[in-house]
Amino acid sequence: MAKKTRVALEITETSVRAIEVTTGRNPTIVTAGEVPLPEGAARDSEVLDRSAVAMALQRLWADARISTRDVVLGVGNRRILVREHSTQLTNPDHIRQSLPFEVQDRLPVPVDQAVLDFVPTHQDERGVHGLLVAAVAEHMEELVGALEKAKLRATSIDLTAFGYARALAALTEPDETGLILATGEHTTHIVIATGGMPRFVRAVPIDIVPPPGEPAVLTDGGADDSGDPPASRRLLRLAGAGVDERGVAVLETPVTPALPLPVVAPTPRLHPEVQAALIDLVGRLRGTVGFYRDRLDAVPVERTFVTGIHADHERLREAVGRVTETPVTVVGATELVGPPRGFALSADVDLRLAGVASLLRDTPPPTARRPGKHGVGR
Repeated sequence: MAKKTRVALEITETSVRAIEVTTGRNPTIVTAGEVPLPEGAARDSEVLDRSAVAMALQRLWADARISTRDVVLGVGNRRILVREHSTQLTNPDHIRQSLPFEVQDRLPVPVDQAVLDFVPTHQDERGVHGLLVAAVAEHMEELVGALEKAKLRATSIDLTAFGYARALAALTEPDETGLILATGEHTTHIVIATGGMPRFVRAVPIDIVPPPGEPAVLTDGGADDSGDPPASRRLLRLAGAGVDERGVAVLETPVTPALPLPVVAPTPRLHPEVQAALIDLVGRLRGTVGFYRDRLDAVPVERTFVTGIHADHERLREAVGRVTETPVTVVGATELVGPPRGFALSADVDLRLAGVASLLRDTPPPTARRPGKHGVGR
């Protein structure tokens, strides 16, 4: 008897990605795949050319031999609003009914053009507190339309950041607070969560790609054309470290036992535009972590995880560790949902599929419900 499976799907600017996983106590990856999209067919979680996206989805299902056409669709970009929201109401239905009136002044579009949801995180004597999620209804309609054209059905639509929050629950101890940095080609997610419950969510719009036709990783690890040291060392400097004349990283602040002094070893050099983007990203991460720490309700982050493109680059991991002042671990899809069954995933594909895999964690938050006509988590 064939095991039951679940499928998660993500539509990015550059490709469509899906993963099929068995259900039960010891899940395994049955199949997974990725098919590139033609330029201009989509942006992250937005469909611009329904026919082109549908054709890519059909090819993905055929090439990867995915057995079911029901999917969990992950969405996430800077145009999907995620903000803190509090209400004195306690009934979940009443909270959702009141959202259009309570948040209409905070939305980037008229309330009748938005899909709204609320994720409660905690309750106290002042009321219920949580995260407001708002998406443009037209964008959701295009996503659902592309799936229908490919003869697929979204059984639920989930914010990718909430998938990462659930993934953190599996990667940390029950009372630990973790941070995950998930780098994408055009959108990077920063999520802080405790026990699967998101505390802080940010989608960073940043392009971590080389120019068309040029490789992201170059063959040498020396100085770039300007004569400066590789950006891998500049990443360390930005994160609070210096580099001596021998190329050895030296911290400008005392070293803690959890972060031993690293030695800069020869590593593949990234394309200058990719290097610049990662340097920018580390700076944004520093600002985000500082903003989170200044909150009155902030709980210290104890562990950090990185995934996505270039997550396995040693200098990036070290720079992230300097910023978060925690140990940093690289994770891919196999760490989140289980090992592949009868095949192997390459390291880069494993990392790129982590966001899709996180959508299939077994402890969905309140928003991972069946969608209504076009709703996120409805």
